[in-house]
Amino acid sequence: MTRKKIIQLVLGLVLVLVLGIGGLYRNRTITNPATGGETMGTGYSVKITGPILKSDLEKLTEKIDARLIELNRQMSTWDPASEISAFNHFHSTERFSCSAEFRTVVERALYFSESTGGAFDPTLQPLLNLWGFGSEGDDRTIPSDAQIAETQLKTGWEKIEVKPDGLQKTDPDLSLALGAIAKGYGVDALAAILDEAGLTDWFVEIGGEVVARGVNPDGVPWRVGIQYPTTNPMDERLQGILHMTNGAVATSGNYRNYIEEEGELFSHILDPRTGRALHTRTAGVSVFAENCMDADGMATALYVMGPEAGLEWAEKHEGIEALFLIHGPDGEIFEKFSSGFRKATGYTSVR
Repeated sequence: MTRKKIIQLVLGLVLVLVLGIGGLYRNRTITNPATGGETMGTGYSVKITGPILKSDLEKLTEKIDARLIELNRQMSTWDPASEISAFNHFHSTERFSCSAEFRTVVERALYFSESTGGAFDPTLQPLLNLWGFGSEGDDRTIPSDAQIAETQLKTGWEKIEVKPDGLQKTDPDLSLALGAIAKGYGVDALAAILDEAGLTDWFVEIGGEVVARGVNPDGVPWRVGIQYPTTNPMDERLQGILHMTNGAVATSGNYRNYIEEEGELFSHILDPRTGRALHTRTAGVSVFAENCMDADGMATALYVMGPEAGLEWAEKHEGIEALFLIHGPDGEIFEKFSSGFRKATGYTSVR
């Protein structure tokens, strides 16, 4: 055999080996995978840019599912066996022992309560039930002034204290509802799993609350739609689009969960200061922050505060940017921004 033929044979064997390894790798990997499911009374989705081993994706999905089950076990008022349900039915002023994560979320909620002058309050479970929005509520009806005043006596963020190993009520009838902040914390928990896996380009959301990193499969920032505020659930029009490479965004609004009376909408978001469902021209508030727990909590708080006070608060707090969507007198939608919202999010209006 000549030297030339030996070289050709070796090169051929190398090529076969490379092609074989490449085919094996392709069979073991998946590119731009997406996964999702149901959690926290809504849906979640995870999208990853680039290739990942199928075995690694399976492990990642198992971690995500287990994490979500655990967070529901801690903070879902719809689960009678959850930590928060146990706390709510713990009619005592003795210390209540709880998980560190549950305590962390309550502590952050109380920070927002204090910093917004009570526009955010995690102790609204009795009022949510009264209005029919809570896990133990009846039909959705507008309660009387007397009912609201009586129920308000069982609320108040100042009536709960965070201890090193638990929580403590000063009113035994106090109960919590963390729906305005727990989904955001859940998104952050899934984001931590993706970060720990060494992934750099991904998107995760729970019920529309989002954290994004890097770029999408097209190599550009992740596109996050801000829905046009309408009560028609089949209307998928967008008000605008965010272009995100790093950060979190959450939205609160009155156009999906509400009481309608004589053509007027009363939001599922209650004003803790009055005990009443909000009846306002503000259709929705989207908040951008470094983490989704903060974005989620502040979207609710700023919605309660309204455009003037809400944007003033956002301007004074670094790392929080906000977009208000406001109904005009003829039904048109106006946009009002904090000074850094468009730069932080790459927001473009499509209306």
